[in-house]
Amino acid sequence: MLQLNGIVGGTAPIKLSPGKSVDVQTIVIDVPNGKKLVLKSLNFLLSNDAFTFKVEALPSTGTFIVRGGSGDLQPNKVLFNNRTGDAVRIFLNISVINRARNTRSLDRNSCWLLKLARV
Repeated sequence: MLQLNGIVGGTAPIKLSPGKSVDVQTIVIDVPNGKKLVLKSLNFLLSNDAFTFKVEALPSTGTFIVRGGSGDLQPNKVLFNNRTGDAVRIFLNISVINRARNTRSLDRNSCWLLKLARV
């Protein structure tokens, strides 16, 4: 089990125009051959209900998107299934998208906790 937490941080809120996104965290995770990278749980708190929280494994197509400003979820979502024959290094990217029709500010105290498993 892997735990990943983060906070926007900085000295000022991040202004997001309508439909725009900002990457708030990216890490690398090695997935052994024959294993899956699974998002087991997600707990997040964003400063505005208009924001969408997005977790994606790159370069694969595994993505988990949730709307609303907060949540305590157990999605059990497969983000990557390694059937390549070799270990693969995945870039796990976390971003926030503004779904409102006007500019909103992402507060620097917005935070998240992910629990992931290689099964």
